[in-house]
Amino acid sequence: TPCRHSPFRLNAASNESAVCINTAFSIEDKQEEARMAVPKSKISNSRRGMRRSHDRLTAVNYVEDKDSGELRRQHHIDLKTGMYKGRQVLDPKD
Repeated sequence: TPCRHSPFRLNAASNESAVCINTAFSIEDKQEEARMAVPKSKISNSRRGMRRSHDRLTAVNYVEDKDSGELRRQHHIDLKTGMYKGRQVLDPKD
């Protein structure tokens, strides 16, 4: 029977056998197939969920400003007053 890489095809009438001349190509082809990433086993729903447990979005935390009483984000400059940790960092907006 001919090799699958052989350029020769057998006719139904002929009983000649074809020889694979291209053995180096078939070895390279098998190496290409071996490089493909295939998982060894199925990842269960529980294990997949545990891996994704840190991918969720977290809610932004707002705190009440001591001076103005408005809500602002923690560890951020108050853009209206320009204050951060009791110090004037930016010029206040009009």
